Amino acid sequence: MATSTTPALFFRGPATHFFRPLNWQDREACAAVLRQLHERVHGPDADYAEALTRELVLDIIQGVIAQPAYREGALASLETVDAQAERDYALALLRNLKEHGWLEDYKDPIELRPTLKLTRAGKVFSESFAELDNNRHKTRQRNMRSARKALQAFLESRDEDELLDAYEYAHHVVEDLQEDIEYFRQLMQALTREALTKKLAWDEFNDFLERRFSKEMSVRLVADSVDRHRSQIIELLDHVRAWPPEVLLKLDAALCQRDAWLEGRLEGRGATLWLCQRIEDLIDSACEIKLPMLRSEMHNYVRRFTSLLRQALSLDYGAESPMGLTLAGLKAADAASRSIWLDALGQRLATAEVRLPTAGLRWTQRDRQEAQGSDPAWQILPDSRLDAAMRRAESEAFVISESRLLAALQAQAQTQGKGRALRLSQLATGHADEVLTTLHAVGAARSMQGRSHWQVHKLPTRFETSSFIADDFELHPRDPNPATQ
Repeated sequence: MATSTTPALFFRGPATHFFRPLNWQDREACAAVLRQLHERVHGPDADYAEALTRELVLDIIQGVIAQPAYREGALASLETVDAQAERDYALALLRNLKEHGWLEDYKDPIELRPTLKLTRAGKVFSESFAELDNNRHKTRQRNMRSARKALQAFLESRDEDELLDAYEYAHHVVEDLQEDIEYFRQLMQALTREALTKKLAWDEFNDFLERRFSKEMSVRLVADSVDRHRSQIIELLDHVRAWPPEVLLKLDAALCQRDAWLEGRLEGRGATLWLCQRIEDLIDSACEIKLPMLRSEMHNYVRRFTSLLRQALSLDYGAESPMGLTLAGLKAADAASRSIWLDALGQRLATAEVRLPTAGLRWTQRDRQEAQGSDPAWQILPDSRLDAAMRRAESEAFVISESRLLAALQAQAQTQGKGRALRLSQLATGHADEVLTTLHAVGAARSMQGRSHWQVHKLPTRFETSSFIADDFELHPRDPNPATQ
C-alpha cells in the first residue's frame, strides 16, 4: 500500500514573507546584522554565558549602521540622523526580523527572563551569509580522512550510522573539490577584468597564497588527498562486501529503517552493498575527474597571473617607457594619424632581425660570426650522450605505469596457469623493477583499468623481503568472457 506524505511548506505562518527584510534599500545592513547575530550566537567567538537579549540585538544593529558602508543605505531616507534616529531604525529592523521569522522570543530556562533566539530557518540562512564572508571563515577539509575513519568504525561496531556518515563524507569530498574549481574560475574572471583596466589582482593572488593555499588547498592536496586514502577506503569497502549474507541482510533492514530515502533508490539491491558502491563511485569520481580538474584550474590561474605579471613588468605601464608611450599614442590618435604612425613603425622595424638567443647569450648572430669567423660545426660528444641517457634513466626510474604493471602481472598469471591466483608474497623481488612491481601491484589491480581484470583480497598474514615488510594480498584474475562460466 503506497503512503503519501504532505510536502513541508516553507512560506507558511511567520515565514510567509521570510525574505522581505532583504528586499528593501537597507538590505546590505540587514545582511550584515544577520551575519553578526550568527557570529554572536553560533560563531567561533560566541559568548555562551550571555543570553541574546533585546538590548544586545539593538546594540549589534547600531554597531552595524555606524559603519559608513551600511549607514548610507540604512539611514539615507532620514532628514536628520541622531542617536534617537539610529535607535528607532534598530527597533524597526528588530520588529521586522521577528515579524518575518528570523528571530523569535525565547524564555531563558535558567534566569527565567525573556530573551531572543534565531529561528531554525534564520540560523540556516544567517549561517549562509556568514560563510560567504571568506575573509573570516577558514574551513578544515578532512572529509577523506573522516570517510576512512567512519568505515573503520563501521567494520568494528557494525553501526549503520557509521556507514551513512561515510557516505555523507564521500559526498562532501566531491562537493569540496567542485567548490575549489569554481573558486579558481572566479579568480580567473577577476584576473581578466582587472587586466583589462591595466591592473593586476594582487589582493586576490596574495589571499590565494597566504590563506587559501597554505591553510586549505595544501591540506586537501596532501594530508586529505583523495589519491592518498583511495586504496585504504576501497580495501575497507571490500571487507564489508565480504561479510556473510545474513549479516548484510540484518544491516540492510537496519539501514532502511534508519533512513527511509534509501528504499526509493535501491531498485531491489541491498542497502549496504549499494552504499558501498556509491562511496566507491564518489571516490573514483573525485580521483579521476574532480582532482585533475582542480589541478588544471589552479595551474591555469597561476600561469595566467605569471604571464600578466611578466607583461606588466616588460611594458612598464606606470613609467613613461617608449613602449607605453607608443601604445598610448596609437590609442589616442585618429584613424589617419594612426595609419601614418603604423607605416613609419613598420619601416623602422622592417630591417630588424628577431632571433631567440640561448640562455646567457647576449650578442647578436652577426657579432658572433665576426668573432668566430664562421658558424661552428655542431658536435655531439660521447660523454654528453651518456649524461643525457643517465638523466633520462634517473627521471624514469620511479615513473610507475599502470599499463606496464598490469602487463607484468598478466605475464606472471600466464606462467602460473589459467585461473590460478597470484600472491603478493610469491612475486619476485630480486631486482629494483621487480620490487616496484610488487609494491604497486595492489594499487594497479584496483585501478579503473585493472579492476576489470583482477579481484583483490587481503590475507591475514604478512611477509618480509630484503627490501620491505607488507601485508599479503591475493590477486584473482577475472574471466574476460563471463558467459563461458
